[in-house]
Amino acid sequence: MAGGGAAGSALSSPWRALLQRALDGNAHLRHSTYIQLATVGAGGWPANRTVVFRGFQEHCDKIQINTDARSNKICWYFTDSWEQFRISGIIDVIDGSSADPAKLQVDYLNLKSNQRLVFTRIQKEDGSSDWMAEKVSP
Repeated sequence: MAGGGAAGSALSSPWRALLQRALDGNAHLRHSTYIQLATVGAGGWPANRTVVFRGFQEHCDKIQINTDARSNKICWYFTDSWEQFRISGIIDVIDGSSADPAKLQVDYLNLKSNQRLVFTRIQKEDGSSDWMAEKVSP
């Protein structure tokens, strides 16, 4: 499982250990890493989408996913065990305006081949590569 076990960080919240146990126990289900992100727009209309869990950020409880920047709530449901997790909080938006180049890196090697298609090789005229220009909008 991407992100490792919950025991790796003394800073982990109690919910993380429970969630990691549920992830490990349901790893045989292909859809166990699919989570739903829900938002409410300025007009008051709810929106929900399914995204794929990528793991936890190292040394903290931040959940890693690739998604729309407007998403800030997560609902997780495991069909076999009937466990449900609802997590909300502040998101850390990582986009082209980020001043931290480390945040702009993607764990490309841990992506499945069809997920790697989101990225393509684009080089500038000087031969350098523009990381954000390489990202293809879905």
